[in-house]
Amino acid sequence: MKKFAVLAAAVALAGAAVAARVDVYAQSFRAGGWKLDVQFMDQMGSPYLIAHGLGSPVPDATADVALPERGEWRVWVRTREWVKGAGAFRVLVDGEPLRPTFGAGDAAWGWVDGGVVSASNRHVRVTLRDLDGFDARCAGVTFTRGEGETPPEGAINVTDREPSKTRSFDFVVVGGGVPGCCAAVAAARAGVKTALVQDRPVLGGNASGEIRVWCAGEMRYPLVAEMRSNFMNMLYENAFSDADRLAKLQREPNLTVFLSHRVFGVDMKNAKTIGAVRALDLENNRVAAFAAPLFCDATGDGWVGFWAGADWRYGREASGEYGETYAPKTADKMTLGASVMWESHVSTYDSPFSAPWAEPYACGQSRVNGDWNWEYGLDRDMFKEGEAIRDRLLLAIYGAFSNAKKDPANRHRRLVTCPFLLGKRESRRLMGDWVYSEKDVTEHRQFEDAVATGSWSIDLHYTITNAVPFLTRCEQPMHGRYWIPYRSIYSRNVGNLFMAGRCFSCTHVGLGGPRVINTLSQLGCAAGEAAAMCLESGLTPRGLFEKGKVRELQRRLGGDFPGNPDPATLDWAYADDEDGATVFAGSWSRHMLHNGGQCGDWTHSVELPVKGVCTATYKLPVKTPGRHKLMGRVPHLFNEVHAPVAALTVASGGKTTTLDWDQYTQSGWWREIGEFDLAPGATLTIDAAKSSGKYLYADGFAVVPVKNAQAAEPSHD
Repeated sequence: MKKFAVLAAAVALAGAAVAARVDVYAQSFRAGGWKLDVQFMDQMGSPYLIAHGLGSPVPDATADVALPERGEWRVWVRTREWVKGAGAFRVLVDGEPLRPTFGAGDAAWGWVDGGVVSASNRHVRVTLRDLDGFDARCAGVTFTRGEGETPPEGAINVTDREPSKTRSFDFVVVGGGVPGCCAAVAAARAGVKTALVQDRPVLGGNASGEIRVWCAGEMRYPLVAEMRSNFMNMLYENAFSDADRLAKLQREPNLTVFLSHRVFGVDMKNAKTIGAVRALDLENNRVAAFAAPLFCDATGDGWVGFWAGADWRYGREASGEYGETYAPKTADKMTLGASVMWESHVSTYDSPFSAPWAEPYACGQSRVNGDWNWEYGLDRDMFKEGEAIRDRLLLAIYGAFSNAKKDPANRHRRLVTCPFLLGKRESRRLMGDWVYSEKDVTEHRQFEDAVATGSWSIDLHYTITNAVPFLTRCEQPMHGRYWIPYRSIYSRNVGNLFMAGRCFSCTHVGLGGPRVINTLSQLGCAAGEAAAMCLESGLTPRGLFEKGKVRELQRRLGGDFPGNPDPATLDWAYADDEDGATVFAGSWSRHMLHNGGQCGDWTHSVELPVKGVCTATYKLPVKTPGRHKLMGRVPHLFNEVHAPVAALTVASGGKTTTLDWDQYTQSGWWREIGEFDLAPGATLTIDAAKSSGKYLYADGFAVVPVKNAQAAEPSHD
C-alpha cells in the first residue's frame, strides 16, 4: 500500500499553534482509472493525474495519508480548468466530499481551497472522483493547519532533495523509445553494464501501445527489427510489442531497466562532462541518481543535453545557412507538429457520446477517426506550450466525434483510441560535430563514418489552413537511400554524451527523412556499439572518430558502408532491377519506397492480377559454372495485405526450374531462395501472370558460390 504523503513542515511558533503541512503528491495515489502524466513536468513543475476516460468517468484514485495529529485541517487541491464545461472532479476525505467541485475555475494551475475537514483519526484516505471522463486533472493535495493555513507556492515535488541512492553503471541511456532500447541492448550485448531509464511504465515511446505510431523507415540492423513494434498506426496490438520488448530487455544480463523514472537534471563532473543524471522515481516518490562515464540522450526532446549545457537548436534554419532549398529564407521557430491519432469502433449497442463544449473547436469537422495528420503545434513552443498543444488536439477530437455522433448511422460507434500522450516529431536538436542537412540527402554524401541509412522522403508538414489549425499536409520529395554519419550522434561540447533518436545533430530539413522510428533506431544501435568501444579503448565519443576507429565500429554494426564493404559478402554477385541488364515486359512501375530495404535506390512493382505478358528477366552474374546459392530481396513490406508470392523460373544450360517465392516473409532482408547449378548466361524470370498477392516486386538478386555460402552473411544494404 502506497503511503507517500510527506509532512512538509511542522514549526512551533512562540505563543501560537503549531503550523504544519502534509503534501500528498500525484504519484502518491493508487491511480485507479486515472493516469499519471509526466510529459509536462518540466513545464508545470510536477507530474499530475489525468482522468482520461474518453467521456466515461474513470475509477477513483486513492491515497492513504498519515497526519501528524487529529483535528481540523484545511485541504488544498492543485488543479486547473482546462476547458469550460468538462474536466470536473470531487475530492473526498474518508468518504466525505469536500465542498467545491474541482476542475472548474482558473485556467492556470493553482491551489484551490477545499475547506476544513475534521480528522477523528490520524490516518485518512483521500479519494479523487472523476465526474465526466473528460480529462480532469489533479497535481496533488495538501493539508495545512495553524499559522496562515496557506497552500504551497507552486507545485509540490521532491526533485529538490538529494538522491536517496546513486547507482553506478558504465553507460546510462535516458529514454526508452525504440532508439533508446537499441542503444541500451547494443551496449549490453557488447559486455557494457548499462542502465535504461524510462519515464513511462512501458517501453517503446512513440511506438508503444500508449501512443501507437508505427515503426516506419529502413531497419538495416537486425536489432532494430527485434526492438521495433510490428503493428500499424493506432492498432491496440502494439501493446503486445510492448510486453515482448520489455521481456527481451529484462533478459539481458548486463542491462537494468528502470521504468517510471523521470530524469529531471544532471550533476556535472566538470563543465563538459556529465557525472550523473537525477530522476524522480515515480513508484517510490524519491530521487535516484545514475552515474556513469558515458551517457546517451534518447529522450527525443534532448533534455539530458539541455541540462548539461550542450549546444542545441529549435526551429527552422534559414535556407542560406546550409544551402537548403526546402528551408525558409529566414530562420524561424517553426517545427514539425505533434499528433494524437484516434479511432472509433462499431459496437453492438448504442454508445452515447456528447461534448457540445468541444464542438466549436472542431472547426466544422465531423469525423470518426483521425490519423497522423491530426497534428498541431507547428508554430507553438513544444516545451512552454506542450499541455496546450495536447489539449487543443483533444478538443478537436472530442468535438469532431461529438458532431459525428449526431448522425444516427454512428449511434453504435464508440471512441476507443485517443492517447493523452503527444506523439512528437520534433523539438530540441542537440548539435554534434556534423549537422546533418538537406544536401546530405539530396547529394547522397558517402560519409566514411556512416553508421545508418535511410530511404524515407524529406517529409515536412504544414498546416492546411488556419481555419482548421489541427489538420496538416505533408510534402515528401524522395531522394533514394542516404547515409547518416557518426559525427551526428555525439555532442560537440559535452564530451561524454551520445544522442539517439530525433534529438540527433541535424537541421529541421535534415530531420525530415531520418526522423522515422526505424531509421532513428539505427542511431541507437550505433551509439550503443560506440559506447562499448569507447570504454574498451578509453576514448571519448569524439576520440573514436579522431583516432580512426569508426571503420571498426562499422564492422561491429555489420553490412556494407561507403569505402568499407562487408567482408562476408565480397564474393556475392548482384543482379538489380536498375543494373541495365534486366528486361521488363508488361505494366511494371518504377519507384522509390519510404521504408527502404530494397537493393539500391529503386524497385519495380506491379498490381496483381495482370492481363497478358508481365515479366521481369534478370541476367544472373555467374562467372564460373557450379553450385550457387540464389538470394533474393524486395523492399520492406509492412503490411500483410501485400503478401506476394512470386512465380520464378531459373534457367541455365538448357535446364529450367520453376518455384514460388514468398516475398512477404523477411522482406527488406536478403533471403535464400534455393541452391542451383548455374553457368554463365543463367537467367531468372519473375512471371506476374502466375504470381499471387496484391502487389508483386522485382528488385534484387544475388548469386553466391556454395563453397563460400557457410561464411556469407546477408548485407543489409
